[in-house]
Amino acid sequence: MNVQCRIVTLAFCLLTAGAAHGEQAPRKLTHPRFSYPTWSPDGSRILYESSVTGNWEIYIMDLEGISNNGGNVTRLTDNDHLDRLPSWSPDGQFIAFISDRDGDFEVFRMRPDGSEQTQLTHNDVNEIHPYWTPDSRRIIFNSQVKGKRLYAIWIMNRDGTGSEELLRDDDLNSYAQMSPDGELIVFDKWQDNNENNGEIYVLETKTGKLRRLTRNQDVYDGYPTWSPDGQWIVYASEVGDDFKLFSIRPDGSGRRQLTFGPGSDARPAVSPDGTRLLFNREVEDDINILTTSFPAASGE
Repeated sequence: MNVQCRIVTLAFCLLTAGAAHGEQAPRKLTHPRFSYPTWSPDGSRILYESSVTGNWEIYIMDLEGISNNGGNVTRLTDNDHLDRLPSWSPDGQFIAFISDRDGDFEVFRMRPDGSEQTQLTHNDVNEIHPYWTPDSRRIIFNSQVKGKRLYAIWIMNRDGTGSEELLRDDDLNSYAQMSPDGELIVFDKWQDNNENNGEIYVLETKTGKLRRLTRNQDVYDGYPTWSPDGQWIVYASEVGDDFKLFSIRPDGSGRRQLTFGPGSDARPAVSPDGTRLLFNREVEDDINILTTSFPAASGE
């Protein structure tokens, strides 16, 4: 498996609060080969990557008046290189992403209209999974340890200056995202550097102390993200041969399964108002919208 990408043909799904349990029948939204969806700060648009043209590029979809064919789509990148893993700053001013334009994956940023594409990291290793801090002033990302199958957690200013390593150990650490209050960083870790045993951890930003939230031997738990109120972490976990989405409290309590039915669900993103959930679903190469309840939205 390619560590820095982890991409397969996936469905593109939207979950909304309101169903008592389970999901409504899926409704097709767009086209296969869409991945890594995330929300605009106002919740009106979806930022994502797609290889629908044969090369991974970054797009924005307008959700207003959405139909079975999807909303209005704008392409932000257009070149012969791979542009992937987009993340929208909470203030709406920038989009961070990765590109292999200099031979390996580096972190870039651009404006939401695709202008001012600027390279932020300049190293001879892969930098992946850029995510913004809640104040939009810094970017957390994962940097490969040269010559090893390991990734460390780094943070830098949004102009690329002031890089600082937050965590390096003997495991692969990825998908690091800061909590809304800035006190915790959630991430997934290949426990004992075993790619088949991913676990969810949080890192205390003030003390550097680690706390393990999941303990599932030979089960992959990964792709964590925060609810806007910081009360929940949503992540994917293997259930049989597929992945399903779960929520858990930052102290490891209250684990609850969110998605059911056929297909593998991963890469969740909670809407800014905490009522909807975007994710990828791998099932028959279709891209669907689904509805389900979400604990943060229902106040549980």
